[in-house]
Amino acid sequence: MNRLNFLQYGLLGLPLAMLGIPLYVYLPTYYAEQSALGLTAVGSALLAARFADVITDPLIGWWSDRYQSRFSRTLQILVASVLLVIGVQQLWLPDLTTLSWWSLFFWSFVTYLAWTAVQIPYLAMAAELSTRSHTKTQLASYREGFAIIGVVLVLILPVILGLEHTQSEFYAQLFALFAFALLIAAIVLTRLPKPITHHKPNLVFWKTALRLWSEHPQVFHIMPSYFLNNLANALPATLFILFVSDYLKLEEYTGLFLLIYFSAGLLALPVWIRLSKRFGKRQTWQGSMLLASLSFIGVFFLDAGDLNGFLIVSLLTGLSLGVDIAMPASIQADITQEVKFENNHRPPIAGLLFGIWGMLTKLTLALAVGMAFPILDWSETINAQDNTILWLYAGLPILLKLIAWRLLNRQA
Repeated sequence: MNRLNFLQYGLLGLPLAMLGIPLYVYLPTYYAEQSALGLTAVGSALLAARFADVITDPLIGWWSDRYQSRFSRTLQILVASVLLVIGVQQLWLPDLTTLSWWSLFFWSFVTYLAWTAVQIPYLAMAAELSTRSHTKTQLASYREGFAIIGVVLVLILPVILGLEHTQSEFYAQLFALFAFALLIAAIVLTRLPKPITHHKPNLVFWKTALRLWSEHPQVFHIMPSYFLNNLANALPATLFILFVSDYLKLEEYTGLFLLIYFSAGLLALPVWIRLSKRFGKRQTWQGSMLLASLSFIGVFFLDAGDLNGFLIVSLLTGLSLGVDIAMPASIQADITQEVKFENNHRPPIAGLLFGIWGMLTKLTLALAVGMAFPILDWSETINAQDNTILWLYAGLPILLKLIAWRLLNRQA
């Protein structure tokens, strides 16, 4: 594969990444402030849709595998992209005067379902486009590099447009940009070389999963490390705004911290790719875990108003951002491609395994909220005299990353 192919594959990561901050951070507040629904109704509708979304990932992955010989991965992505545009349009540009709990839940569920139906075959393609291990690393890195650009674009767009994320005009402009980028990227993806496909359909869902578990348990070996490391990433992500605004008292610099963090991740990604080629993927991923853990120690030396100190922490922790996502996905793609059943038949399992992968990701995000907020509510205060948020924001993530590092070390 050449660089053009990597760009063709990675481009879709940009519009998909544009969804995260608006859907998870901006919209709940926007609905609560601008519609007749209260915080409880908005929160419960979105939570119900996200809960339903968690259990769909493995099923969509299995379906993508089963029918890919007749309904290719790229065609699946293209059709799901159209549905995703419809769902996002209904969420970002609703009629706020008639918005109900059921409509919010329905369109949230449709959007999450379509997002998953795009994401899983997209991830699975990285395991099928090439048999070369380093090529899969490059594919994952281009994908995550474009994803970081998408996040940064969403962060700076309000400044470029001169609009707030509580204004409907902002969502109108953002939707136009997202829809254009998504459909172009989905079409560009169809121009890639044909991936390695499987013409024999896999078994029914539960039989396929059980057979993998009994005959090829190695495909699940890095999932505990991935789960713990992802939970370690989800906790500070969940608490970031609270930590900056209530503990550091630096709310006006939130955008700057995020920009530094994501920019560092983007700039460091090519270096991590070269390191993985020289030292190996597992060792490189472990190195990123240790770097992030050491960087998070700096949080314990910060006081309220310490702008420069947290800028340094944001820069150092951001260096591990891209590789922390790209490297484990590339390792999983390698493992997926190695699996064979009897008679050397390669079953179409990439979608199922990345569906489980997506489910684990969503579970860590839900668990982070479920752990952190009740504990903070119990502590009753967030300030420089209370260390509860420090241990949730940095202490527990450091511990989880070290456990994930140890588990991965034992499997090497």
